[in-house]
Amino acid sequence: MKLTVSHYWPLLLLVAVPFLWRMRRRSETGLSPPHSKVSTLARSVVILFLTLALMQPVWHRSGHWVSVVYVLDVSWSVAPEFIDEALDWMSAATQKGSPSQARYVAFATDPHLVDEVTLIPSLPVTSTVSGRAPSGVLVQTETNIESALRQSLQDFAPHTLKRLVLLSDGNQTTGDVMNAVLRAKRAGVRIFTIPAEVRAEGDGWIKAIELPQPVMAEEPLHAEVIVFSRRATPAIVELRRYSGAVGSPSRETGSETGTLLARRTVDLAPGTNRIGFDVQLPDDGLAVLEGSLDIDDDPFRQNDDLSRAVTVSRRAKVLYVEGRSETARYLRDALSQSGLDVKVSSPTGLPSNPGPLDDYDAVILSDVPARDLSQDQMLALTAYVGDRGGGLLFAGGETSYGSSGYSNTPLEEILPVQFRVQEKRRDLALVITLDKSYSMVGRKIDLAKEAAKAALDLLEDTHQFGLITFNWDPYVTVPLQPAKNRLEIRKEIGKIQASAQTNIFGALQSSFRQLADSDAKVKHIILLSDGKTYPDDYEGLVARMREAEITISTVAAGVGADRELLERIAKWGHGRSYVAVDADRVPQIFIEETLIAVQTTLVEEPFRPRIKRRAELLAGIDFSSAPPLLGYASTQPKDTAEVLLESETGAPILARWQYGLGKVAAFTSDVKNRWAVEWLDWPGYGKFWSQLVRETMRRDDSGFHLRARRVGRRARIELSAVDDRGHNVNGLEPRLRVVTPSGEQSEQSFPQIAPGVYGTEIALTVSELPHLLEVTSPDMPSRSEALFYEHPDEYRLYPTNVELLKTISKETGGKFDPEIDDIFADRGETVSRPTALWPLLAGLGLAIYLFDIALRRAPWFWKRFEPRSNDS
Repeated sequence: MKLTVSHYWPLLLLVAVPFLWRMRRRSETGLSPPHSKVSTLARSVVILFLTLALMQPVWHRSGHWVSVVYVLDVSWSVAPEFIDEALDWMSAATQKGSPSQARYVAFATDPHLVDEVTLIPSLPVTSTVSGRAPSGVLVQTETNIESALRQSLQDFAPHTLKRLVLLSDGNQTTGDVMNAVLRAKRAGVRIFTIPAEVRAEGDGWIKAIELPQPVMAEEPLHAEVIVFSRRATPAIVELRRYSGAVGSPSRETGSETGTLLARRTVDLAPGTNRIGFDVQLPDDGLAVLEGSLDIDDDPFRQNDDLSRAVTVSRRAKVLYVEGRSETARYLRDALSQSGLDVKVSSPTGLPSNPGPLDDYDAVILSDVPARDLSQDQMLALTAYVGDRGGGLLFAGGETSYGSSGYSNTPLEEILPVQFRVQEKRRDLALVITLDKSYSMVGRKIDLAKEAAKAALDLLEDTHQFGLITFNWDPYVTVPLQPAKNRLEIRKEIGKIQASAQTNIFGALQSSFRQLADSDAKVKHIILLSDGKTYPDDYEGLVARMREAEITISTVAAGVGADRELLERIAKWGHGRSYVAVDADRVPQIFIEETLIAVQTTLVEEPFRPRIKRRAELLAGIDFSSAPPLLGYASTQPKDTAEVLLESETGAPILARWQYGLGKVAAFTSDVKNRWAVEWLDWPGYGKFWSQLVRETMRRDDSGFHLRARRVGRRARIELSAVDDRGHNVNGLEPRLRVVTPSGEQSEQSFPQIAPGVYGTEIALTVSELPHLLEVTSPDMPSRSEALFYEHPDEYRLYPTNVELLKTISKETGGKFDPEIDDIFADRGETVSRPTALWPLLAGLGLAIYLFDIALRRAPWFWKRFEPRSNDS
């Protein structure tokens, strides 16, 4: 307890007290001395009390006074049985806790405050989903916990410990409760949460229909119907395309009038289930997809259907330029069957300026010799991709390489891979540095020896060959000499035996010495190791080799190899690094690396491409079951290129990258009946090429994109606008036309809200028909969208959101699922309740003043105190 005052200036009034006493001695009122003294004393006390009252003293008492507000969720998703139990519990809690104040808030879409719990059952409610509810009626089609808490924070009695009890399923469909939680935290309100039971136990519903965007006519799509189930149960999921006009009043959601695209019988697991469908939409324009769910013993069927409007653009157009026209039918037929509009052309039909190429979404260049394309044609492709956002797919073939390759051409600049000069070098010195440590014993060393022999056989007689083997120490097994001495060299290779430990550094030094004095223009080392080595200055050694124009490639054989070091050595040495987990691949790696060294770029050996990096365009394609390709062109990926498929030796087979506004992909094998002859009958052939083309091609190049999404009862609509160069288009004045499900039309402005972005919001009406949206402007093509709002989110009967309720309690210092005593416990807290004392002091002063007046009006009382005269 403590006492505070607001003002000290009234103390000046106490100066009047001595003045009163001084005036008493000079008074000629005729009062007797006792009477005068008492009267003066009374007036002094009046001044004292008035002075204290004017100082406004406040007495602060500490205590445990509790104010509690019960906030009850009565939205449609909460089980009615729980609401009845909650009413009884709140009455019992109030009676037992005996708070200073108790108030009650029932809420759904909006909160309603009552002073007695018994008044809640009499509140008017509605679960209507159309029209506006009358004022004062609880609309049960939404759960807005934020609004309820904000209202409740204003209903606490002052100078009390504030306790808020939230009884809810925690499934908010609008608002953000954490905003109100922060306010409660700042206000010192503890929130206790009690989980509510959700009605329709075992229900399931369709949450969404997801599609890749944008969608083109006849494009194979992987659509997903997202189903939420509260139990494990079998179900039938259907996806239909409505054949009538979007927004037609005759349309009935879930009706059998639509075209059945796919039906699946599935076993739903509790929670979210993603049901995939491979479909095609044949027509362009706005289309409606309807998903429906059929579950046995479904307790609530109003949420089993969902519609999604999608804008379908025209069929994709592809220009296919084939170097050998007689083989064009393979890829042309595969792409046409997948819904692409393909035009086949010879190299001479490729435009020499980018304008005519704008009619196509992608260009395929297959097995076209560089000599058949002019400089202008290559520059046109460069502008089509980089400046206009077109897609380019470059496929290899035997005529694409050799003396007429694309090295140092404009086309090579935009490709994700680099070509090399194709003639065999006549001046080459190759040193193989081979690990023969003990870990190489057995099949590894035998394969390594065979790999060295295979590399030797690929060399010209004028080339030089050397072999350094190493364990702990390096050995010059074959001094650098002309490759024509094959017989003697092969004998020395056959004598190699594995033993001892691994030390790479000394072997590289020995290889360096072998090549340092060579007059060859190209000097190259192939280093193979399968183990860990000792640290040393490898970077410095390799730098000295580079100064001597010696390059190094490395092969990490097996899982125990020091891959990180070998990769760094290859990078420092401007070579390539390979990983051969399976020793059987070592000979092929040596062959490819030797071919690269002698600049023979065609590798014609059967192989199966393997996935190096997962990507969406490879989805659903099983390369492990694919037949082999019979060859490919050896290329080098550029630094920022993404290699998706590679050979068994790690050479890039499919690489892609972004060039300017467009995409470019390079496939280093071919598409037809030479290297890909066994692929032509493979079921994955058409799927692979159609997905690759669609992933690479240009999508909706208009630059104007309309998006609409539902947020609660409103729709947020945005238009993004960019020009051909990717710059934001500002200053447009678009108009939005809205056609409601009832057919009412309205038009409104569509203001700019950010650079190149225009947006607005509209209210939605629940209906089985869509809201039609159209944006028009003189400076842009019109854009249309349709948005469905078939049933409130409250009809998605999710299980109680226990995590959210626990978070609310934890953040505010309350408790989840508390006992009654937990709510009213003081927790060591007290509040200070102020009591103003000025009314009491003013009243006392007035009473004494009246007493003084009364005494003045009763002279007979004072005569008793007067002295008797002697005459009596």
